[in-house]
Amino acid sequence: MNIFVYIFFGLFVAVTIAELIMAFNELEKPRMILKPFSMLFLAIAAIIALPNHPLIYIGAFLGMIGDIFLLWPKNKKLFLAGATSFLIGHTFYISEIIHIMFQGQSLAWWFYVVVSFGVLLFVLAFYPMSKKLCGDRYLTLVGNTYIAVLILVSIVSTIACFKGFTNYMVLGIIGGISFLASDLILIQATFVKDFKRRDYYIMLFYLLGQALIVSGLVLTYVFAA
Repeated sequence: MNIFVYIFFGLFVAVTIAELIMAFNELEKPRMILKPFSMLFLAIAAIIALPNHPLIYIGAFLGMIGDIFLLWPKNKKLFLAGATSFLIGHTFYISEIIHIMFQGQSLAWWFYVVVSFGVLLFVLAFYPMSKKLCGDRYLTLVGNTYIAVLILVSIVSTIACFKGFTNYMVLGIIGGISFLASDLILIQATFVKDFKRRDYYIMLFYLLGQALIVSGLVLTYVFAA
């Protein structure tokens, strides 16, 4: 693998550690300046590793954009924009996992119907509770759709493991769960009750999730696919 992949992934790790230290000590101003660079370096590492698989690094770049929007989590419009960025990014990750499993072959039409129905069912089932929490119907719809797609990351990664990509797709399973934990903490802190060092816990699980999902995809292509 290209040495620059290791260099930029190392920069991702270094910035992540620095940001977590700042978050733990609640040094908000320098942390907000540093925050977008973690995903920037991870995306660049993915570009160098797999330049012919844009969905992976575009998904990571969308994570960076989402990070920028969520610098102001109390602003509902920016929160909605951030959730939308992450939603599209995870859709790209899922597309790449499916591409790995089926080697680029077309899927049956009913697959898309089943997935769409499952997402819609999740969105509607949790709509009343989510609407009560955030008080905004658009944010509720996008947020519920995003959570459903995020859960799909782990589900599709699990299916990939059963299809023989166990070594690296397991990272996607753990990454999806870690990402979900981060978002549940974010929801708690933003819409229910804030708490001390919230950003430390949010970013810890978020950056771990991003690293595992992207690494799982890259390593699968490089060593297993």
